[in-house]
Amino acid sequence: MLGRRKHSRFLLAEPVDGSLRLRDEVTIEVWGEEEVVVISPEPIRPDERLTLEIPGDSRHRLSVRVSESRPAVADDGVIRHRVRLSIEDRGTQSARDGGHQP
Repeated sequence: MLGRRKHSRFLLAEPVDGSLRLRDEVTIEVWGEEEVVVISPEPIRPDERLTLEIPGDSRHRLSVRVSESRPAVADDGVIRHRVRLSIEDRGTQSARDGGHQP
């Protein structure tokens, strides 16, 4: 099987722990100046850093950190997770005020 490994391989000298979280849609329950509370289909570990992206005419991204994650029963009776997020960085635009900065 000649030519099977045409591309060079990369090997880390030291192992690195990490995790990858794929996009989950959440429902925003409360929006405050310093925190956002969302309802998520999955639990999220406290102190985990995430990016909350709010769709609209222009996308808005907030850097947040998980303060708390607790089970909650949704209106349809399904178990969800109420996640309290502390806003660390609002990025260039604020989604709460429609993208307009004061």
